[in-house]
Amino acid sequence: MGGNALKEVETRRYERDEYLALEAEVLNRLRADFPNRRIEAIRAYRKKDSFGDMDVLIESDDLHRDLYAFRDLRRYVVERFNSKQAVTNGGVVSFEYKKFQIDLITTPSTNFETSVNYFAWNDLGNLMGRIAHKLGFKYGHEGLSMTFRDGDYQYAEINLSKDPKAIVEFLGYDYDRFAAGFDTVQDIFDFTVSTEFFNKEIYALENRNHTSRTRDRKRKTYNQFLTWIETAPNLPEYPWSSLKEQGGREYKKQFMERAFKFFPSFKEQHDKVQAEFQLWKQSRENFNGDLVREWTGLQDQDLGKFMKFLREAHLGVMGKEAFQTFTVSAGQEGVKKWLKPIYDAYVKEMQK
Repeated sequence: MGGNALKEVETRRYERDEYLALEAEVLNRLRADFPNRRIEAIRAYRKKDSFGDMDVLIESDDLHRDLYAFRDLRRYVVERFNSKQAVTNGGVVSFEYKKFQIDLITTPSTNFETSVNYFAWNDLGNLMGRIAHKLGFKYGHEGLSMTFRDGDYQYAEINLSKDPKAIVEFLGYDYDRFAAGFDTVQDIFDFTVSTEFFNKEIYALENRNHTSRTRDRKRKTYNQFLTWIETAPNLPEYPWSSLKEQGGREYKKQFMERAFKFFPSFKEQHDKVQAEFQLWKQSRENFNGDLVREWTGLQDQDLGKFMKFLREAHLGVMGKEAFQTFTVSAGQEGVKKWLKPIYDAYVKEMQK
């Protein structure tokens, strides 16, 4: 995706009419070769006059069964499209066909509908994702999710929904308008700002984290959007308590209650994982690698070997939840006392 994955062959932009003809040709061939799979081209705004690449989704479930004659998807496109270059990056195979770059994106059937909608309409999914982030969630090709994170460590992730209508409306948008599609980039911009949760400051590059800022600075449409919102009149200005992306998720009760209302099964999932997450965090305060290093004096590989021994010989036997409950109730001193005879026996065993 992006039109610049192929470095060894010449490619060019296609005007609208020739692009649409090529799209029909590519889809017809793929659907003939994979008749039992969903295959869709990502939708662009309808008045787009030229194209730098073509993005096509293909269901990936058990794809190897359909590729037995070719071994893999890269070999398939080289043979079937007589491609002069084909490169694989994760689940995407980018290949040349008639001096044009085509990105074939493998997508599990469970994520096909969400991917079709998230990747559609230029950069709209990314722009809507900023609203989801401020509400405390993540919007992407797998749908809407919530991440339980402690610093840089991701403990768990819950998927709230893969239903495009529910997701779009949860973010404060009109789904009927979204489903109707968009003729121009301006239509996309107008839709982006139509949610009550919009505030232009959450899109400003200086308010993004480093990774997002580096990525979106390169996006043509994102930069066009930034230019437009600077002078666009009467935009919503939702009063977010923080306009920053880093640490900027709100996690306010009102947004959680909104999520529980839109996605009824989410509350039970949330409460269960939240309780496990809190127990894990409290347990980590009383038992972690830094504390074991302090108590034993072990460093680096020796510390790693002892921690592995603990997990296999003690923690695994006790069970994760039971051990976490023990560390919370015992406190650091209690855990230290529990660990000492285990460590002494471990040292003697290692000295034999």
